[in-house]
Amino acid sequence: MRKWKYLVSLILTASVLFIGVPTDTSAQEKVDYSIFDLPKKGYLKQGDRGENVKILQRSLNKVVSSGLVVDGIYGVKTKNAVLKFQKTSKSLKDTGIYDRSTHKALSEKINSFGFSKSVLKEGSRGEAVRTLQKGLNQLGYGLSEDGVFGPKTKAAVIKFQKRYTELTPNGIFDGKTRNLLDKVLHD
Repeated sequence: MRKWKYLVSLILTASVLFIGVPTDTSAQEKVDYSIFDLPKKGYLKQGDRGENVKILQRSLNKVVSSGLVVDGIYGVKTKNAVLKFQKTSKSLKDTGIYDRSTHKALSEKINSFGFSKSVLKEGSRGEAVRTLQKGLNQLGYGLSEDGVFGPKTKAAVIKFQKRYTELTPNGIFDGKTRNLLDKVLHD
């Protein structure tokens, strides 16, 4: 019996070392920032009503300071606020209709930490680095939010990367690290 338990323990240990410990968060997965599920038709427009419109109105108030009354009615003011938001992005069509692309953009704006899509590494400087430092500080890393990716920021990124087997602990803030940090900050 002891040999059997020892063999099972050995097999489990070997498989964990070979495969890695599973985590509930994967850097590979695409982060879903959706603030609500769009209706089956794929959009909201003037005349629509309901809880999703209320969520939309609250989100627009936060992002474009639209001053909407959160009443769940997609009226002229909500349409104008959607237009105002659409005009903030070159990739969105200015229609006043809350379509899939507008939904994706607004959801990301509301639910992501706002990390830059660029790769950051030691020597990088600017607002993108400052945002990274703020995000790491929310997890307790105690960095100076100076916008300079120096040795301390690199060490903090490596420490974060070491927490997840799917990340390479190299101190480079790449797409995989960004997606996982964003997910950790919003879960």
